Amino acid sequence: MLGYKADVFKNDDIKNDDYDKIIISPGPGSPENPGDTGNLLYFIERHPEKKYLGICFGHQFLAYYLGSGLGISKRIMHGEIDEIKHYDSILYKNIPENFSVIRYHSIVVNKPKNIIVDAISNSTGEIMGFHNNDMSIFGVQFHPESYFSSYGIKILKNFMEA
Repeated sequence: MLGYKADVFKNDDIKNDDYDKIIISPGPGSPENPGDTGNLLYFIERHPEKKYLGICFGHQFLAYYLGSGLGISKRIMHGEIDEIKHYDSILYKNIPENFSVIRYHSIVVNKPKNIIVDAISNSTGEIMGFHNNDMSIFGVQFHPESYFSSYGIKILKNFMEA
């Protein structure tokens, strides 16, 4: 859809070093459980030159990797539409400040450390997006790939063009 070649790897079978952009997808589990993260930590530490986008579980994993805490959401969302507000980030270039997204999660990033929060839920105030200082790591708690997320394709395109 975006015109890019994509390959899919299980998180315990990432071996290909040919990509400069990596998307860590949604998935079950918790970033606090090494069994749920496979060799993602090893891969990221071996490849700090790449750009990473985490979606849902990937968002939680990358924030946790950077030192942030995790907790249970004030409102567990499984397939619910929510409105978020974004701030300064290249992910949200040419996207209205407030827009609707679909959320599927019970875990949230809290106690932000080493991240810049760039999107929050208007309904709960919880972190919905972040980036690190050098803009090599991004995370979105919501699902941009969902039909019900406004501007999802634009967010993915903005990441690929970053």
